[in-house]
Amino acid sequence: MDAIVVGAGVIGITAALELQQRGLKVMLLDRQSVAQGCSFVSAGVIYPGAFPSSTYYRIPELPAAFFKASSSAALDWRSAPGLLSWCVQYARATRSDIVWHGTDLLHELCRDSLRSLELLLGSDLPPLSRCGHLAVHLSSCEVDRATCLNSIRTSLGAAVRIVSGGELAALEPAICRLALGPSAAGATFLAGAAHVTDTAAFVASLADVFVQRGGLLCFDRVQGLNSAGCGKVAVKCARGDYSPGTVVLATGAHSNRLLADCDHRIPLVAETGYHIELDVEPGFISRPVSLSGLGVILTPSERGARISGLIHFGLPGFRARPDLLLSALDRVRKSLPGLRARPGFEVRSGERPSTPDSLPVIERVPGHRSIFVSTGHGHLGLTLAAVSAGILADLVTNGSSSYESELSSQRFSRSTNSEAVLRAADQAAARLITRMCAPLCCGAVLKNLLAVHVSK
Repeated sequence: MDAIVVGAGVIGITAALELQQRGLKVMLLDRQSVAQGCSFVSAGVIYPGAFPSSTYYRIPELPAAFFKASSSAALDWRSAPGLLSWCVQYARATRSDIVWHGTDLLHELCRDSLRSLELLLGSDLPPLSRCGHLAVHLSSCEVDRATCLNSIRTSLGAAVRIVSGGELAALEPAICRLALGPSAAGATFLAGAAHVTDTAAFVASLADVFVQRGGLLCFDRVQGLNSAGCGKVAVKCARGDYSPGTVVLATGAHSNRLLADCDHRIPLVAETGYHIELDVEPGFISRPVSLSGLGVILTPSERGARISGLIHFGLPGFRARPDLLLSALDRVRKSLPGLRARPGFEVRSGERPSTPDSLPVIERVPGHRSIFVSTGHGHLGLTLAAVSAGILADLVTNGSSSYESELSSQRFSRSTNSEAVLRAADQAAARLITRMCAPLCCGAVLKNLLAVHVSK
């Protein structure tokens, strides 16, 4: 076996397909069935561009966002102490130069998303809809922010325009009451977006293509990795061991569990998202409709539509809170009274792997020439899957990639930044964590811990 890809979500499956396309014999390995992690609860949108999370959530705004009941962001408070180092990195990532670089790079990567899927799948590409994405603005503040973001999108090559009145009603009649209410001022239409109506089925279809092309799909729990100095690597599983030429880790928010065997760690948090089917008929909406002020997105589904979204931060494996999405649905229902969850369906959740700067990590694991990792895609797993697969395959087969330095975890290293700037960012993050954790921890003890961290 030339390569084993661990993780059968959309990132792992597309990586396996790309390696296979380049002539490698590939095994895809997962402990459960295909697309059961965050791929299952993805909203199914392929975006033409994206912004880092720090564009929307600046450090001073986070405490209010986490404490506000109607906020689109939430924090698992039990995870808070363990998130300190990630928050420090996030504080650094809010520097304007880093935000601008991330915005430019994300738009560049997203521009190739659909074309990369087409090249990878060819005639085997499952159906997807290319009718754009509508972002409804519910307040004048949202309109002001959208105007700024749209100018950036346009400068980076995205096709975007503001729609209102009759044009908006014609695009999505079902949501015109929400979109044309007294506080709303229209919506942003992103013409280059696409979507799939069933993300889990779409990803499962990709796995079928992988198998049809000669790939091996196995279900087993990977217990660890053993990498020898000569480049050989052993994959230890519950039912046996494997010795491939290359190992690719595409295990999302849980990537650090196996990376620990390589003495490597990536700054990752679990950003849990939720979805549930709505009790509406097919055709209720024809394209994804996001309500950023409420933290949710409505997307067409096979049964009619589903509501997805929210940003719930915590350490990998933290307890999900389905009530967060149900509360958001209640807020949407104030403007669209007919919306309710489809009877018999429960809220599903999945952990998105998120980095402090919202860029993925795609790299050869330092010190291990045969082990690679692709993770940290956040909300953009489906969007960047095929693009990431190409970058990863370049690293595996050619030994380098044009994105090698920009998507390496080494970008989070202190050695590449000004110590004065980093210390200021560390102190800002420390103050943030102190404010957020005060209700849960002894303030004096916590401040001592933070003082030790910042002094390092």
